[in-house]
Amino acid sequence: MQLRCYQCGWSFGISKDETAAALEALQASGGSHYDAHCPRCKRTNKISLEQLKQSMPASRPDAGKPAP
Repeated sequence: MQLRCYQCGWSFGISKDETAAALEALQASGGSHYDAHCPRCKRTNKISLEQLKQSMPASRPDAGKPAP
């Protein structure tokens, strides 16, 4: 997931693993946003639960099944 820091404008990304872990933790705790820290200025950037959901790929119903 690509982000742009609201403070310094630096573009940075968070991995799919970090995004998935954040989404899982927010859903378990009932939180509304995830705090991503800018690697340049160290400011906290809030990412909404909806943004995290949109960035995750939709799970396919046939995922994990062997190909015919």
